[in-house]
Amino acid sequence: MQPLALFVTIWRAAGLWLAALLFVLPLHRRTGPVWRAVLGTSACVAARCLLPLLTQRLGPAAAWLPYLASFLLAAAAVALCTSLSVTAVLYCAIWSMMLYYIGDSLIVTAIHTVLAGGGSPQAAMAAALALAAALYLLVGLTLARFMPVNHSYHIGPRQLASAFVLLVLLLLLVHLSRVGWYQEEDWALWVFPLLIEIYCATLLYLQHELFKKSYIQQDLDMLNRLWAQQKAQYSLARRNISLINRKCHELKHQIRAMHAMLGEEKADYLDELEQSVRIYDAIAKTGNEVLDTVLTEKSLVCEASQIQAHCVADGHLLDFMDPVDLYTIFANAMDNAIEHVRGIQTPEHRIIDVLVYAENKLLAIQISNPISGQPSFGPDGLPVSTKPGDGIHGYGLKSVRHAVQKYGGFVTVKVEDGCFHLRILLPVRSQGTPGKPAPQG
Repeated sequence: MQPLALFVTIWRAAGLWLAALLFVLPLHRRTGPVWRAVLGTSACVAARCLLPLLTQRLGPAAAWLPYLASFLLAAAAVALCTSLSVTAVLYCAIWSMMLYYIGDSLIVTAIHTVLAGGGSPQAAMAAALALAAALYLLVGLTLARFMPVNHSYHIGPRQLASAFVLLVLLLLLVHLSRVGWYQEEDWALWVFPLLIEIYCATLLYLQHELFKKSYIQQDLDMLNRLWAQQKAQYSLARRNISLINRKCHELKHQIRAMHAMLGEEKADYLDELEQSVRIYDAIAKTGNEVLDTVLTEKSLVCEASQIQAHCVADGHLLDFMDPVDLYTIFANAMDNAIEHVRGIQTPEHRIIDVLVYAENKLLAIQISNPISGQPSFGPDGLPVSTKPGDGIHGYGLKSVRHAVQKYGGFVTVKVEDGCFHLRILLPVRSQGTPGKPAPQG
């Protein structure tokens, strides 16, 4: 085999895998043995090498088989390396095909142009390789890096269908170029299909940006609506907890007065009554009114579900935060923890631990609880809600992350030794310099 033909063969075997790899790198990659991805992608490359032999055996009737097989191989490579949804895997495969075949047309055009100008095969290979490398590097540093949202793709049926239409149009151009235009000697006929292919990729990118903007806006609108609901809920909870505090305080004094009047014969009854209003003593005293309100509110829920809630917190560290943001973080985090431990059969194991402390110039918030079963995590790293949805479920921890990010912090979740750990790290603010969170929207 001549060096030029060998070069094109190697490119067509490995170019698709390299294109898929570019779009996989910025995404949340699948956890597990590395050998699975290596073996899978190697099998994809090997299968791509065998496609021309299969096509030759089947004849002209199988002219479109390499395109279909290439698409399936690209989808398999993406699926092996990531934990994306089916629609997102297919969308990544479409982009991999787009990049690969544009690169292929660029290589063929460069080789034809150099050879037609009297250049050597070595010069043609060097020019083709330089152009393909420049194209892949440009796409890897721009499109593949910035198109995902939170290291994932959120692809709906309409977006996927329109992407398929553009891919079919591009493959039609590639096919016509190979069977007709590249056989001509006119230089313009070699460049024309390449320009149209780039145009198709540009249309796909513009379409992606429109859908991406729409998705981000919908997500942000939902978070802002939930923020407004949390604001109203915090005001209501604050009034309710204040009323409970006052009534419990009055009842304690009344019970003590009844002790003195009724004597020992009614002591057992009064002790039981006093125990029922002892919630006043259990109200959190962290030094932060908002945190106290949240913990007291959730302690009522925990009491009804036989859940033990333990809190060690320096509430003064949270004084710089907006009350609604602070309420959003702890209310949603506690609701998530309560939902987890409710499923535990043994009441003694229903425990929630809340910690707020300073660590290495960072403010750390950690909420831990036992968990039954293994939650599934989405591409954004947050647990996937298992509740039947109306479109609202699953936004609890998203709201937490959204509020935390306004203060330059970040959220991590992990399951370790049968416990679910939600950890939040925020920059520590100096006393007297309240934080200024980013505006909503």
